[in-house]
Amino acid sequence: MIAAAKIRPDVIRRVPLFSTLGDAEFQALEEIFVVRNFRKNQLIFLEEETGNYMYIVVAGKVKVTKTNRDGKESILAIHQTGDFFGEMALMDGKTSPATVAAMEDCRIITIAREDFNRVIMCNEKVVRQIIQVLCGRLRQAWAQLQGLSYGSAESRIRAGLLQLARRHGVSDARGIIINLRITHQELAEMVGTARETVTRTLAALQKKGILLIEHRRLVLLQPKALSASGTD
Repeated sequence: MIAAAKIRPDVIRRVPLFSTLGDAEFQALEEIFVVRNFRKNQLIFLEEETGNYMYIVVAGKVKVTKTNRDGKESILAIHQTGDFFGEMALMDGKTSPATVAAMEDCRIITIAREDFNRVIMCNEKVVRQIIQVLCGRLRQAWAQLQGLSYGSAESRIRAGLLQLARRHGVSDARGIIINLRITHQELAEMVGTARETVTRTLAALQKKGILLIEHRRLVLLQPKALSASGTD
């Protein structure tokens, strides 16, 4: 983790967590920001480590993963520009429930535990935003658990695409663009199947006109059709 140059205030102001703050409130928070660079595949923190920072992504994307007893890694969530993580360990004093690593070169704001408790938790607007995001993540976790309970790999992949659309989707005239560059391997790790199965299923969905892959981004042309059950 290498310290980086200070980020322009207008870039940070675009982070949803700070979007409702006035100038004076923002300047008070800006003083506690430390900006770091993380390289692709670099660990940000490991599961069961004691949390000492809150992290806010201002460029790049990271993955939150859990490894089972067999050593297989599952992706629980992907955070990109504007997202934050690490706040749970600071709020309840427990260790981190998952490992976080950079999926590409990232620039991240870190906020130390002491500053988090002294400044962040005393700002009602920011706390309200954090609670709103945590509620959304809980709903997302429920949806992911439901998707993983599906018997067939195709059904899990369909559910995973819908989950990504809810989390990262942007509507346009064609349907919903999943505004996140995700590889077949990463999608496979999200839904608990093999990369080859993801590739085969995405090709079949394209052939049916349900999905379009454009510049490594997924476009859901018929989102409602993904709710139909897949076959084994």
